[in-house]
Amino acid sequence: MDLHLLQPKICQSISSVEHLQVELLMLYGDSCDIGEGKHYTSLTRQGLKRLIKDMHHVQQHLKALRSSYLIDADGKIVLTVGHKNNHLPILQGASHVGY
Repeated sequence: MDLHLLQPKICQSISSVEHLQVELLMLYGDSCDIGEGKHYTSLTRQGLKRLIKDMHHVQQHLKALRSSYLIDADGKIVLTVGHKNNHLPILQGASHVGY
């Protein structure tokens, strides 16, 4: 998710936990227009239930997720998803992206 967060004028970094909270609010929250192109988003009971259900699903599949991979184009289009072999060659020019 490509979000641009406004930083306060005080030099203060936003932690990865806060980024995750923002992404979860954007994905599972309920949003309403508050004028001037702005939206108020909060996690409702229904959104929380969906999040818990999805997290439970992820927990059930963590071992399979560990051996999975994804190839995308510029972080916008998923080209393929699959399962890793133990003997994959190191990809030239590949970089690791973490959260």
